Amino acid sequence: MCKGTRMKPHVKAIIAAAVYVTVSMLPAQGRNPSDTLLLDLDGVMAFARENNPTLKVARLDIESAGLELQDIRGSYLPSLNASGMYNRNIKRPIIFLPDDSPFGNGYLEVGSDNSFMGALSASMPLLNMGLNRSLRAARIEKTLAGEQFRGSKVELEYNVQMAFFDVLLAKESKEVMQKSFRNASENLERTRRLHEQGLVAEYDLIRAEVQTENLRPNVLQAENAYEVAINYLKALIGLEEAQPLALQGNMSDMALNRLSGFNIQDADRSLRRNTDLVQMDLQLDLVNQRAETVKAGGLPSLDLAGNYQYQTEANHFRFGDYQWVETFSAGLRLTIPLFNGFAVRNQTRQLQILGEQIKLQRDYLEDNLDIQLDNILKSLTVALEKTANARGNVRMAERGFEIAKTRYETGQGTLMELNDSEVALTQARFNLLQAKHEILHARAEYDKFIGENNKL
Repeated sequence: MCKGTRMKPHVKAIIAAAVYVTVSMLPAQGRNPSDTLLLDLDGVMAFARENNPTLKVARLDIESAGLELQDIRGSYLPSLNASGMYNRNIKRPIIFLPDDSPFGNGYLEVGSDNSFMGALSASMPLLNMGLNRSLRAARIEKTLAGEQFRGSKVELEYNVQMAFFDVLLAKESKEVMQKSFRNASENLERTRRLHEQGLVAEYDLIRAEVQTENLRPNVLQAENAYEVAINYLKALIGLEEAQPLALQGNMSDMALNRLSGFNIQDADRSLRRNTDLVQMDLQLDLVNQRAETVKAGGLPSLDLAGNYQYQTEANHFRFGDYQWVETFSAGLRLTIPLFNGFAVRNQTRQLQILGEQIKLQRDYLEDNLDIQLDNILKSLTVALEKTANARGNVRMAERGFEIAKTRYETGQGTLMELNDSEVALTQARFNLLQAKHEILHARAEYDKFIGENNKL
């Protein structure tokens, strides 16, 4: 880079992300297993792409379909076969002579004791409608394999995002419970001081102790829920359970990011990219093409054929004395199927029925997806309203808790008021977290339904 030239911020970000993902994907022997792996959503997605077995299987399906397509294309090329044969005539072949033969009646022995033959045969299709239909079917199969791979990526993205969001929800819920426990502990210490000063009754002290201890199991449960969520995410992306993992990001920033530039009223409601519908369309095309392939099997085919033979016969094994003879022929071979037990008709009808079934299933699926997509967008609208209400409610609950704490410290309020305000604050914080999680959940579902990949 020339002196004085500044790298653009987005270029720096891309390079930093590439370096970060590369370092995080280094083999375990190059990294201390006790080191905590720090990943954001992009890093988690990269890890999942690298290790998810479903994507590996889908990639192999694409490769297999490509090889099948190449195999059918190879059928258009000339085929060449070589063969060799040695025959020992223990009793020589005979030909029967007619009654008026100048050689007399009966038969004549022909040939020699030993016969040798080498042959080259070649053929190439000139007109074969069945082969043409098979080639089209193979192309559709390869396209279907590619769409199945895309569908696996869409499904993986959805599952990884939901697991990631669940970890964030568990993490922030744990933090809310820890805050609530700290508030209760501080309230206990405050009550203990007031009790020592004779300003509150022993009942208040006992109640503050009970309130604190009642929250301890909830904190432990929240911590356990976080461990369960993060272990599930590790299993999903193929990370060893013993490897410590910490996630970057919070639900507030992610919710804002996922809704940036997204308008629910103007949201794309088209399902043309929905992978389930696209796969069913391709399956229908494939069935129809296979039906055409079966029909084409009853049509005439024309091949170019050639045959070259190099042969000799003798009653001894003195190879140097053998007289070898060459023969060569070339021509056209026309094959006209006449009758095959109605197999073409029956197989064609079976495939037509299968196509009708797929079409009915496809129409039913599309109707259901339209309904589900509407419900997802409605859920997203409700989640946005709940988030706005919950955010305001948290602010009021925080203000109410501070007022109750001040009133209790000055002797104007009761412990019950303080406890009620702390419970209300905790519940308001949980409601806000749940509303944000619903936003992320609904947006991830929307992306899955319309078949778009935001991270893969």
